[in-house]
Amino acid sequence: MKAIAMFVVAFIAMYIDMSFANFSPVHMFGLDVYFVPRVLLIFVLLVSIYISQRMGIFIAGVSGLMLDIYIGSIYGIHTFGLIASVVFMHAAFRVFYKDFIALAFVVLVLSFLYDLYVYVIYRVLAITTMPVFDYLALRATPSLLVNAIFFTGIFFIVLRLSKLKEGLQVSDKNPSN
Repeated sequence: MKAIAMFVVAFIAMYIDMSFANFSPVHMFGLDVYFVPRVLLIFVLLVSIYISQRMGIFIAGVSGLMLDIYIGSIYGIHTFGLIASVVFMHAAFRVFYKDFIALAFVVLVLSFLYDLYVYVIYRVLAITTMPVFDYLALRATPSLLVNAIFFTGIFFIVLRLSKLKEGLQVSDKNPSN
């Protein structure tokens, strides 16, 4: 039950990520501002902390593969990035205490680094021509703000998922006695 619910939420998170492509870029103050949420990444990172690292890596691999196939540009970029983010998350929490503020900080930093990782690869391969300053000012910063907003909602969803039972359990009480 828990695994099915996690994959449904991962699929919805991927859908939310993709649906923002319809709204982006937003024309503000004479500039094109890009809002690129990383809802799937945030979900995978929180699953790896609150449910299990193995489940986080598994969902990261499957979701990353689906994302790579859907986008169709370069296979493996998102799969590797999601799995590496889970590994970095657990490396960070060997140092930090697992409170909400530290968790939010690490998740948001990793969402920025993941986005930067994708940008650098696309930039090296000349898939994007956006200058670095424009990327930082018009895409990375607005995306970080959107990710901070989404983090709170996803945090409570993952907490709820972590409390789901792992299948049906038989009660110890026998009604015939």
